[in-house]
Order: sequence, then structure tokens, then C-alpha cells
Amino acid sequence: MQLKITERKDLDVEKWDALVSRTGTTAIFSYSFYLDAVAENWCVITNDDYTVGLALPYTVRARRKILYTPIFVSYLELMGKVDNELLQTVILKFFKTVEIELRSAVLGAPQEMFVTQLLNPEKKRKGQVNRMLNKAKRANLEVVMTDDWQKVFGVVSSELKGKFSGMTEISLQRLKKAYSNAHDQKRLKTFEVQLENECVGGIVCIEANGQLLYSKGACIAEARDNGGMYAAIDAAIGYANEQNLVFDFGGSRVEGVRRFNYAFGGEDIEYASYRIDRSPRWFRWVRRLKKRWGKKS
Repeated sequence: MQLKITERKDLDVEKWDALVSRTGTTAIFSYSFYLDAVAENWCVITNDDYTVGLALPYTVRARRKILYTPIFVSYLELMGKVDNELLQTVILKFFKTVEIELRSAVLGAPQEMFVTQLLNPEKKRKGQVNRMLNKAKRANLEVVMTDDWQKVFGVVSSELKGKFSGMTEISLQRLKKAYSNAHDQKRLKTFEVQLENECVGGIVCIEANGQLLYSKGACIAEARDNGGMYAAIDAAIGYANEQNLVFDFGGSRVEGVRRFNYAFGGEDIEYASYRIDRSPRWFRWVRRLKKRWGKKS
């Protein structure tokens, strides 16, 4: 099988998205409209007839391309069947620095394994969930599905900006673009938390390939303390069940968020993290120096 690297500008988008769409439960992260929003640059590795593919987002530093996982992407997925050694050879010929997460270990032994959580509907919820849902009812919080995602995004943006790693104005604008693209594709599902018909928060999900991915969410402090996020997640899970969708919590390396997901019945699935550096010594030295100065500033 012949594999080649195809840059975004040369990509047959219709064929690429058709590959993503027909490949089982491939997550939203590989669709062109999503990568166009969140990735600095991206290309794909594929064959002539687009029966095999892997999206490859990259950034450029000192004129060198670095394969990376953009913020708001958990992992990338190989679609179709291909020899892993061939895949690794082609990728490492094109990228000398690899800092990427992949759904399966197709580039050899990973440096680390991460987890995300999918809902196991047969798993019993923890008592904390029902207590917080009852608290939300007593506080008169209501959750409604809405097409006005920008209202909820406004709360999410103001609550998260600067409070978590990577949540900068630039990254939030990328996320907003991703939501706008997903809305145009009729894939965006927004659950708004209301108090007396006023928006006090909510969550934004994206539907694709039989899955409903929880992307981001937040509530103002009072609504959050009264169980607003619990109510919003509960509503999204209810929608997923009605539509026969698998609910994807999106995962987190923050222990408190993972406990929240587990309480609803989340179950871990693993994915691989790669850190491969075959770049010139001078480039590695410059990057180490920049990271060191970045920590001091």
C-alpha cells in the first residue's frame, strides 16, 4: 500500500470526511471542519483512494514542523487498516518531533497511556449525583436544549478563561469557531441551564458517528453550587439515550473531573501518548531554553 502526506490545501475534503463518517465510532476530532478551527495547521496521511487515513495536526517552530495534539482534541484516530511499521516510517520521515495522542498505539510503544471516560449505562450512579440533581430542582434550575449556543458559550468563556491551562483568548476563539462550524453541520447540541428564564450556564456537546461528546461547560458560581452542571450533564445523557448515542465525557486529567464522570457511570478507555524527538540537537536545546524561560516568566 502506498501512503502519502497530503496538506490541507490539497485535500479532497469530501472524500476525507466520508472516510471519517463511515469508519465506525471515529470521534469528531478528525473531521475537517473541526480541525480547521482548532489546529494551527494540519495534513493527513492517506492513500490515493482515501480508504486509510490519519489526521496530523502540526505547528511550526523555527521553520520545523512539530506534530502535536491541539487543545480541544483528546486524540486522533487511524481509520482503515494499514501496516503500523509503514505508517510509522512515513510519519517519522516527515515529522522529526512528535508530541501527539492517538486512540490506539499505532506508532509503537507509547511513552504514556491516558484515559477518557465513556458512559456505561449499566453502571449504577453514585448517590452524590441524585443528591445534586435534587438540589438543582429545589433551586428551580431548569435545563433546556437550545439552538442559541453563543449564549451558553459566553458563560463558559467567562468562567473558564485564565482559570485552566490553555484557556486563553486565542484558544477560546478557536473553540468558538469549532462550535460555529459544528452548528453549521447541525452537529452541535447545547444544554442551557436557566434560572427564571435567565441563562446561568450550560454545556456544549457535539454529535458524530453514534456518539455525543461533552466538549465544554460551566455555570456561574451560585448555579454550580446548586447542582447546575449535574443537571446539564444529566439532560445530555438523557438526550444521548433517547437517540441511541454513546455518551463521551471527554475525559480529563484533573482528578475532581474524573470523579465527577465516574459518579455518573463513566468508564475509562485508554489512548496512547507519544513523545518522539529526532530533531537536530540545536533545535532541542532552543526548545528546552524557551520552556525554561517560560516557567520563570
